[in-house]
Amino acid sequence: MKHLLKYSAALFVIALLLGGCREEPNYPDEPSITFDRVDQYTYTKNRITFDSLVLVVDFQDGDGNLGLRRTPLDESDPDFQGSFEQSSPYFNNFFVNLQVKRGDTYVPYPFASEFLNLNGRFPRLARDDRDEVLEGEIKYTLTNFSNDIFDPRDTVRFEIFIYDRALNKSNSVYSNDVVLFQGQ
Repeated sequence: MKHLLKYSAALFVIALLLGGCREEPNYPDEPSITFDRVDQYTYTKNRITFDSLVLVVDFQDGDGNLGLRRTPLDESDPDFQGSFEQSSPYFNNFFVNLQVKRGDTYVPYPFASEFLNLNGRFPRLARDDRDEVLEGEIKYTLTNFSNDIFDPRDTVRFEIFIYDRALNKSNSVYSNDVVLFQGQ
């Protein structure tokens, strides 16, 4: 019994030491995303029904250069210069294409490019510019859905992709179906 306790304690300490040595994952520099979920919140204001949708994607990035500031630090802020200036196609880093289900197929929402821009920016995810592996989730809120624009019970889905600051594009993912104005 005495030896059992002695060796058990030693094995326990070795197991703790080995369990604490976690090798950092090795991800490519291009961001990778997976669809997680859509959180849907439906509410009524002035007899108009609204949907607030929160798109949630999980991400992995090998060099940690995800995100752009939403407001400039100063006039020379690199998150608002060059490829990231307002007129650039890379001003936003979170891209959302809306598709509406018609029968069994999805079609792009007809007025998305003219009236309904769902793209935006998510903030920097690393504290500094060091290369570091990042993984986590991004929650992106859309509040543009109301029953004066969309038909109640329309079924929609979203194509989502992101860019990092090196302009590496992630893979594209699709959300689950969302029946509008059916949330809690």
